[in-house]
Amino acid sequence: MIEAIGTVALFRNVTGRTYLLAVAILGTCALFILAWVYPTFPGDESVLIRFQSIRTDWMDVIAIILADFVVIWVFLPVIGVLMLFMLRTRRLADAVMVVSGLFVIGVGYGLKVVIDRPRPDYQIFDPIQSSLSFPSGHSLMAVIFGGLLIYLVESWVKWLMVRRAIQVALVLMVIAMGASRVYMGVHWPSDVIGSYVFGILALVSLVGLRNSVSPAS
Repeated sequence: MIEAIGTVALFRNVTGRTYLLAVAILGTCALFILAWVYPTFPGDESVLIRFQSIRTDWMDVIAIILADFVVIWVFLPVIGVLMLFMLRTRRLADAVMVVSGLFVIGVGYGLKVVIDRPRPDYQIFDPIQSSLSFPSGHSLMAVIFGGLLIYLVESWVKWLMVRRAIQVALVLMVIAMGASRVYMGVHWPSDVIGSYVFGILALVSLVGLRNSVSPAS
């Protein structure tokens, strides 16, 4: 009886956020297991074909820019500058959060090897990519870098309009990155969805841990 009462009390102490986090973790694990079992998900091929059916020259240019320019010349330099700034101003909790984000990206690339899903046969640009597909590395980087920047901007930028403008631009960039990977035919839609789900779950965990160590000012 005493053990039963103790168990009930333990569950009462579990918050709604903890339940949601547990469900999110289980759902993400299920999604990745299904991606390991099945080479595609229902609707993957039809959605990819629809994306490519609206192909235009200017969309080709945007897709290439997002794939090469944004990651190498936008996200990485901004994160590097922010790391230097955080170290100089002793914002160690923020610096550790960003470094942990890089670790999450590394885990994502490791999961590619475990899941071993091949790329689609709908690639429209050379060179043809033959590496593994699930989850989308570019999309995961966009979610992690974009999400961290959205969080840091909320704390650091004082002017509301400027803050919201930057955050909206980052959200649109993350969405555009995922869409461009499907448009280019280098990833199935489920590859991108997997990256978004995994990346958002990781971001929530990183921000939660960061604030538990040093509450944001």
